[in-house]
Amino acid sequence: MASASPLPDELRAALAAGRVIPHYQPIVDIRRGRILQLEALARWNDPVRGPIPPSVFIPLAERSGLVGTITTLMIERALADLGPWRMRIPGLRVAVNLSAESLAAIHLPEAIGRAIAAAGREAGCLGLEITESVLMKRPERSRTHVERLRSIGVRVAIDDFGTGYSSLRYLQLLPVDEIKIDRQFIETSVEDRNSQIIVRSVVALCHELGFAVVAEGVADRDVWDLLLALSCDSAQGYFVAKPMPPEAVGAWIEEWQVTRPAAHPAAAVDVAQGRPLVLIVDDEPTIVSLIEGVLIERGYRVTTALNGQEALESVGRERPSLVLLEMRLPVLDGEGFVADLRTRGIDVPLVIMTAGPSAAHWARKLNVAGSIAKPFKVDELVATVERFATVA
Repeated sequence: MASASPLPDELRAALAAGRVIPHYQPIVDIRRGRILQLEALARWNDPVRGPIPPSVFIPLAERSGLVGTITTLMIERALADLGPWRMRIPGLRVAVNLSAESLAAIHLPEAIGRAIAAAGREAGCLGLEITESVLMKRPERSRTHVERLRSIGVRVAIDDFGTGYSSLRYLQLLPVDEIKIDRQFIETSVEDRNSQIIVRSVVALCHELGFAVVAEGVADRDVWDLLLALSCDSAQGYFVAKPMPPEAVGAWIEEWQVTRPAAHPAAAVDVAQGRPLVLIVDDEPTIVSLIEGVLIERGYRVTTALNGQEALESVGRERPSLVLLEMRLPVLDGEGFVADLRTRGIDVPLVIMTAGPSAAHWARKLNVAGSIAKPFKVDELVATVERFATVA
């Protein structure tokens, strides 16, 4: 590689020539090893200089006003690449990092909505990751944009959590879905007791506030096992996979399905004890994993469905004590599921579990047992399940 730093014109030329492409690093469920998400990370391989690190070209892009172009490119490419992978893993998402410049753009939610529509995808297949420092630059606009993005179904995560100076404040104020604990705490968590205490506390706090938790920088099996014991939801790092070009993802999926760590022993269902069975109907794997873990730890049996059609089959086969139902579902949505359930004369308690005030609205409209608004608190979830779930 040449010693001189790349110039803005070189980056513009690379973008125009398609030499800046996404590499993908997976995020997987720790309890069962299921693949949840692929984070798109920009990579630039120059024909003369060779690979140019993101630590070099991202600041260059920020100084040159090109970071918005890179963000748009990553979103469009990631949504395009997702198709064949999602056919193999229903519910799989891609995630893209948002810069301060992108988050500040006045028409950001509309632009992202157009990109999703142009790709022929639903909004739930896209996640956006925003660091605390980016959120703090324009806090009011950040909050407004996050709320609008989530209202159309896009998932939002706080990235590198623990490195900013307003972490707890933003946990309370921002309506996000997911928290990613920064690698500096994860990498030292096995040997450093203070790091372990921080991770355990953050996981517990996030669960109480209704957020899923991702651990970044998971490098080996020891760290994986510790996070499993600490009830962390999902993991990202070299133990799972390094960032890889799009053409390598398919082979990695095949390999991971065979080599992934064994499921959490608590996930085994003991039917003989006759504990209440709860059916979770949601096409968002991270949410399903969070709820599943909470309920299993409290002695419930759990089964899941990705859409209304799968849920109908599950209800007919297993007769759950309670159904937790997301309304926005592929194939057969929540309203269609409830209508078909009643047409078949099946009476089972239903709790609507969707975002914001629409949860209570749907509960009233469909005349069901209750509702939980996302994001929910764990104690609210548990109290609702305890109220309505009885052994069938």
